[in-house]
Amino acid sequence: MDTRKFTGKLSAIAISILLASCGGGGGYYDKNDNGNSNGNGNGGTTVEAVNITTITLYDLNNTTTNSVTAAGATAKVKVTDQAGKGISGAIVTFSGEGVIFGTTNGAVLTNADGEASISIKPQDINTTGAYQISATANYNGTSATTSPYSFTLQAANIILFGMVAATADLESGASTNITLKTQDANTKVNQNNVTVNFSASCGTFEPAIVASSNQGDVTTSYKAIGTDGKLCEGKHTIRASGSNIPESRVEVNIAAIEANSLVYTTTNAVNLGIKNSGSAASGQIEFTLYANGTPAANKDVNIELVRAPEDLSFISLGNRTIKTVKSDPNGKVVVTLYPGDKPGPVEIKATLASNNTVSALSKNVAVSTGRVTQDGFSLSVSKNALQNKVDGDSATINVMLRDRTGNPVPNGTVVSFISEGGVVTPNCSTTDGRCSVTLSVQDPRPLDNRVTVLAYVEGEKQYIDKNGNNLYDEGEPFAKLVNDSTGKLVEENTNIGDFFRDDNENNQYDANFGEYIYKRSFGNALCGLSTIDQPNIAGTCNSGLSAVLRQQLLFAFSENTATFTNVTASGSSLSFNLYANSMQSVPMPTGSTVSVTPEDNTKDNNLSCSAELVQGSSPVASVFNLLTPTTFKNSTQTLYGYRLKECAVGDMFKVSVAAPDGKVSTIILAYK
Repeated sequence: MDTRKFTGKLSAIAISILLASCGGGGGYYDKNDNGNSNGNGNGGTTVEAVNITTITLYDLNNTTTNSVTAAGATAKVKVTDQAGKGISGAIVTFSGEGVIFGTTNGAVLTNADGEASISIKPQDINTTGAYQISATANYNGTSATTSPYSFTLQAANIILFGMVAATADLESGASTNITLKTQDANTKVNQNNVTVNFSASCGTFEPAIVASSNQGDVTTSYKAIGTDGKLCEGKHTIRASGSNIPESRVEVNIAAIEANSLVYTTTNAVNLGIKNSGSAASGQIEFTLYANGTPAANKDVNIELVRAPEDLSFISLGNRTIKTVKSDPNGKVVVTLYPGDKPGPVEIKATLASNNTVSALSKNVAVSTGRVTQDGFSLSVSKNALQNKVDGDSATINVMLRDRTGNPVPNGTVVSFISEGGVVTPNCSTTDGRCSVTLSVQDPRPLDNRVTVLAYVEGEKQYIDKNGNNLYDEGEPFAKLVNDSTGKLVEENTNIGDFFRDDNENNQYDANFGEYIYKRSFGNALCGLSTIDQPNIAGTCNSGLSAVLRQQLLFAFSENTATFTNVTASGSSLSFNLYANSMQSVPMPTGSTVSVTPEDNTKDNNLSCSAELVQGSSPVASVFNLLTPTTFKNSTQTLYGYRLKECAVGDMFKVSVAAPDGKVSTIILAYK
């Protein structure tokens, strides 16, 4: 035997035993795919299996439990190999419902003894019932899962502890912090993530809902201004509460509101109608009382009249003395005004009763509008000679209405229209005392080419205010002052009653001709004369102030062919009368052009005949005074005159009239 070989083998065995006895080479050995071994620091044992114990729950006192309260619990497992030895560094992932885990993914590593633990808390401290959790261990690709562990959730017994206000005595509108802690009533341990709601008998919070944090701390800011934006004052209770949590309270004392600003807050001008204007019998203006920019409610404000017509009253009908009113919940002071019968500016002053240096004056307030009066009803037209052969040729009728004192009537005053021929807009409504309608040509077309249009509106008769009170008093005359034949001022009766549309222009109502009639009046007072401008039916007048006012207009529906009369050309003048019908009752349509062209047939006398327009208009005028057919025929409105120069017998003149539709009428006239 080779003793050297034996001795070498023995030495190797001895060395191995020696190393083992010194702990060298200890630990698990996991065979990899290549047959190599990797140490895991646990005696060299190969891990062939991963085992995991059932879950055990421990409370805060490290006592086993099967229920979880708001204070939370700890879940523990142990991970071992096939020999029952703990595996270090294994990943254990916990999962379950109704709870939240101590790590975001619910996973932890085992310690050197193979133990893994994680904290759990209820997702909602008020949740109750039975739930399950489980855990899965994973080590080098090998895993094991526990059986589900059943436990119960118990609702928390949370209280709100130590609620205080940083400042219990506040100025109106000021702020203070409210603090408290959320605590487990049984364990006295502060609890986080508890939702607390704040409310108050008056006031607001920022925020109003707070979740406790940092050892159960809860802080909010209270402001002594209500949710409606109004200031708080006096003693108020602040409440804190939560789901299944007893309410906690603290009181604050808020100083009385100190108003320091009054503002006139009526934004638009206030233009009141006089008492009998037909407008509203009253109007309102508004002031707003503030305390540091916030409306101040329930404060005394003195209201007084600074200037106004002597018959205006305020606050209540007939009152003209200082009155004290309280600001409403929005800090507003509303003042009602009652106009009388006289116009004029109005100025109202509001003063804080507790501080007369705080005041404001109204602005842009006046009594200025009354009903339209008989002599304040004015009509005008864009033109009144329309083209009879052109459907739709139109004229604008403008209305202007004023009251007795010269102010525009209230907006919305309605004026009605009717027409003998064509078509007219039935009514218009005034803005600033004005409105307009349109008359257009269409059938029916009156045979005499003259169309009567009647306008009427509710208003007041013209009267002479003999006592100067701007108010009609019984017995005062419905009249106007005119000069008689001697130049003396006398009263002319203007009383009006029922009226009609005077189609035949004879100043009297003719039922047989089907003339339109408007019946309204009753009485036996003497009426004024009926005229073309203002038709009136005798025997229908009364002594009342109110009446339906009326104005009548005449229009020409003119033909497009000219009629010439009284044509002469001699000496230094050429003249003729121009009409648009053979009855000579209407002018040519507005816009027609008139021309005179000389033909100088006596050139050998070294003279050059010319004609210059000196009377009449070309184009034809827009508006004519149509009067009656007879007076129009004989008026100078139809006369055209030309000044002739250097004309001699033998010269000729071409007189041409071109209607707006292009129709031309021509005559040839010889100089005499």
